[in-house]
Amino acid sequence: MNKKIISMALAICMVFGSAAALPHSDFVTTSGITASADAYYETNDYKYRIMNDGTAEITWYKNQNAVTSLTIPATIGGKKVTRISSDAFYEKKIGTITVPEGVTTIGERAFFGCTAKTIYLPSTVSSIENSAFLKCADLTSISVNTSNKTFATADGCLLNKAKTEFITCPAGKTTATVPNGVTSVRKYAFWSSNKLKTITFSDSVKNIPEDTIYYCDAVETVNYGTAFNSEVRWIIDTCPKVKAINVASGNQTYSSVDGAVYDKSRTTLRLVPVNKNTLTIPTTVTTIGETSCHSNTALTSLYIPNSVKVIESYAFSHCSALKNVIFTNGLTEIKASAFYECNSLTSVSIPSGTKKIYGEAFMTCRDLSSVNIANTVTDIYSLAFAYTNLKDIYIPSSVKTFSTTSRVFQAGSGFVVYGQKNSGAESYAKKHDLTFKEISQPLTRFAGAGRFDTAKTISAEGGHSYSKTVVLAYGLNYADALAGVPLAASLNAPILLTNKDTIPDETLGEIKRLGATNVILLGGEGVISKNVEKTLTSNNIKFTRYAGTSRFGTATRIAQNLNANPTEIFFVYGLNYADALSVSTAAAIKKAPIIYLKTTGELDADTAAYLKSVKGKVKKAYVIGGAGVISDDMMKKAGNVLGLTAGSTIERVYGKNRYSTCVEVNKRFAGVLTGKSVCIATGMNFPDALAGGVYAAMNKAPLFLADNSLSAEQTSYLKVKKASQLYVFGAAGAVPNSLVQKISAASV
Repeated sequence: MNKKIISMALAICMVFGSAAALPHSDFVTTSGITASADAYYETNDYKYRIMNDGTAEITWYKNQNAVTSLTIPATIGGKKVTRISSDAFYEKKIGTITVPEGVTTIGERAFFGCTAKTIYLPSTVSSIENSAFLKCADLTSISVNTSNKTFATADGCLLNKAKTEFITCPAGKTTATVPNGVTSVRKYAFWSSNKLKTITFSDSVKNIPEDTIYYCDAVETVNYGTAFNSEVRWIIDTCPKVKAINVASGNQTYSSVDGAVYDKSRTTLRLVPVNKNTLTIPTTVTTIGETSCHSNTALTSLYIPNSVKVIESYAFSHCSALKNVIFTNGLTEIKASAFYECNSLTSVSIPSGTKKIYGEAFMTCRDLSSVNIANTVTDIYSLAFAYTNLKDIYIPSSVKTFSTTSRVFQAGSGFVVYGQKNSGAESYAKKHDLTFKEISQPLTRFAGAGRFDTAKTISAEGGHSYSKTVVLAYGLNYADALAGVPLAASLNAPILLTNKDTIPDETLGEIKRLGATNVILLGGEGVISKNVEKTLTSNNIKFTRYAGTSRFGTATRIAQNLNANPTEIFFVYGLNYADALSVSTAAAIKKAPIIYLKTTGELDADTAAYLKSVKGKVKKAYVIGGAGVISDDMMKKAGNVLGLTAGSTIERVYGKNRYSTCVEVNKRFAGVLTGKSVCIATGMNFPDALAGGVYAAMNKAPLFLADNSLSAEQTSYLKVKKASQLYVFGAAGAVPNSLVQKISAASV
């Protein structure tokens, strides 16, 4: 890695700075003929010098004017011209150049930056430095006399005489094909072209050294043939626009999928082009190879499938645009500097199953402000999360080994470590003079890189090893989804989230992991379109849609499929989410439907029809929320349809705000919320609590909504509940560690 960084820095100086910095150790070597000391001469157009063998070397073409063609003289000053020295025609405006018979040697940068489109070489030339035609942006053809015994040409490119080695490609070409019969390619063969977009290596090409394609700023596609077997990583490392690297299907060393390179068996990711903006990793992949995606500038989101066990060193280092990384539970190790200096990353959730996080794994991720470490992690090494934007961290008690040489979290003053008493977290904090705050109860946080990933994580880590059915809700609006928690719980199915037209990779991956054969869609095509149906069908997954003409109708369709003979029913305000979330766990345990009401006015037609259909079956109804959201008049109208009376068989449960209402709901239904744990979610948004409601119901745990502080009422409830286990839905950005610590302290 250090070698490559140094070579890249030198290359920048080489191409844009002093001509003397150009590399030459791998070029065609020049002869041992030397010039007589200070023997320089001039004509009207040239400067030259006399060599010790009596021949002339042209050192400078003096003409500053543009010419359409130029034939270099075969003799000058009565001396035979045998050499063209370094920089002799540097940046000259010449359309066509003919090098005369007798010239044997062409030096470094001899025609650097010339405007020539064609250069003709004689039969006598036997030595050409690779930089001789560097940055000739218009050069499309190098033509060699067929009698030449050293060189040949093919499609304007320079080859050795046997046409087994490809030497250089003119910088003005837009496409280049290394012809069949060539087995090796010279280093820097494609050098500093701003026009070349596609390069194809024929099936015979085996050996391609690093930096073969060197600072070619326009190259987008590279195609390798069947014989190619060189190390693939550094051949095009300096080309910023490469989007696709394709490998012929018959290649025995590599394979490619959608422009990314894998080993033949597709178990290791080997190379992702630096300008490739999407990456779908096949589920055959178990290892993300070292430096495989290093310095990619286009990827913004990454889904790592369950098959991946190890992410090797520097795999995604310096991926400047990478904002979201979605891990899955197959991962066991994240190696050194794997995500080094991914400055757009803001949140990371290390998945359950991961054991080790190696040194500098997320070092210098400047915007990283939220990290969740799974309870399976045992080892975290030197500077793994150093120089980030983290202000605090919860370290689970599973972590036993920390770096012995330096801090894991190199942070500023005020950094807080949260953990359990007498744990490795407490020892680490004391050793490094950091503030330690105790969380008394065992804590599990279900968090991902956003709402879709968090829902996936709740499913994957919350006990769903298999599920025949999945409930799929629109992830960007709550309207059709809130009534779905009792349905999902009754089916022992997770709730996952989707976009309107596309199923996120993490969601589809989780559906496949679960082995689901049926998906229930909540809501109409306005929230989950037919494109989602098509994706499910193409993956051999059946679907059923529960939808009405509005959110009210959808809630009744869900209710009809939940329980044909409900004895209890919950009414919630249909135009907000908080109260529905608060009661979702109790409703799920009771297998009671959640029905939406308006504040005032008439009952929705679908709602009225459903209530008529269950009249006589429902013996008890609950209105969740105060009269400000569901008026007494609306409550009475709903009760009349059911044949129930407000105050006796219709009961209102409410508080002064959403958090107070949540407490009152949990107190009122304590008889069914008998679990020893508390499930915590933010009260400021719906997705995490929606997906977590099923998990809470499975554990008969109250869903506790909170923001950044606790009211006296919330604290009082927690003191009575005395939870022995805490579960958090969402990352620290949604439910801060500081809030969890307050809840823990109140629960003692």
